[in-house]
Amino acid sequence: MNQTSLGLNPEGQAQHPADVQNIVASSSRGSIRAFQRSDIPQVCRLFSETFRLGRSYQAAKLAACLEATYFDSPGYTEGTGSIVHLDRNGAVNGFMGVIAMTMVIGERTLRAGILSAYMAADPDNNPGIGVSLIRGVTARDFDLLFTDTANRTSLDIARATRFVILPAQSLEWVKIHRPAGTAAYFLGKRLPRLARWIGPLSRAADSVLQRFLPSGFPRLDGIVSRAIAAADFAEAARPFLAHYDLKPDPAELGWFVEQAGLQTKYGPLQIREVVDRTGRRIGLYLLYARRDGVAYALQILALPNREELVVGQMFVDAAEFGAVAVRGATSPDLMKGLFRQKGLFYHHVMGTIAWTRDPEVAATLRGGNVFLGGIAGETWARIVTEDFS
Repeated sequence: MNQTSLGLNPEGQAQHPADVQNIVASSSRGSIRAFQRSDIPQVCRLFSETFRLGRSYQAAKLAACLEATYFDSPGYTEGTGSIVHLDRNGAVNGFMGVIAMTMVIGERTLRAGILSAYMAADPDNNPGIGVSLIRGVTARDFDLLFTDTANRTSLDIARATRFVILPAQSLEWVKIHRPAGTAAYFLGKRLPRLARWIGPLSRAADSVLQRFLPSGFPRLDGIVSRAIAAADFAEAARPFLAHYDLKPDPAELGWFVEQAGLQTKYGPLQIREVVDRTGRRIGLYLLYARRDGVAYALQILALPNREELVVGQMFVDAAEFGAVAVRGATSPDLMKGLFRQKGLFYHHVMGTIAWTRDPEVAATLRGGNVFLGGIAGETWARIVTEDFS
């Protein structure tokens, strides 16, 4: 990574972007301003058109989700919120969602934002809206902007606007527990009418296959997990976050975990602690899991040199919840535990990118010991997973 890609000039000095008014004036096809609650109906319509929700979606449900996600986070202030792009008539034709989150670096608190849903009306004929929104949001009062759901288009825009890509947080790992069940899960998503028939058949097939395949989830001697409340997770996470150079403010984590618990796409959110035979807490995890589904590990925290035990216990639990497979995002501190698990494979789905104009934050990002992604990301947000039907 070089300094230029992190928003620094070759001499290492912070580059201060043009102020918001200059950004607005530079847009020949419209203007940019802060997202307001009164914009929610227009953003709902733009959302339904962009993501093709169809006629069955509930506008009131979507509106409530937009308000909760973008206005109710503990770190929200008017200067750290989402923005909209207006056409020449003042109608909303673009939106950049930003979930405010307070981050900590040393003794400093940072005004950070998680880049969320991006929308533009008729993007093929309005290609400049996306770049205008990115420039508009980086001109606001943020110390750090990031997302863990950047697709290829977002990565191209990020490269042009001096975001940095974090490769270690940009891969997904997958552990298949029941091969036939996993195949049935994806076939059922494509052909929903077959789901009720292929489920029992896949379970029968897996029972035969497991006679010839080694057990993927051996029980760990003395290691157990226990359910805890969202508020308890936030407090319990403090010692697990201490070693990160850049991390979320633990005081805000409770709200994010509670919001994550409202998501239903991947199954109920399992909030659990992992303890050893002495009763010592060695890890925490957040896992979406349901019977015959692919579980999603939103967050895994572990003490140093206990990563293998925590990840292994999570796999045991996922199997007991009935999951056919488990997937999650990579992170540098977990790789030691992941590498020691059998049968994992890795692939790229979405990228993690970050932007800053602060030299200290830029240096910390280059160092890599940062807590970005998972609960400090976007994958928990209903706005990117629900269909609002």
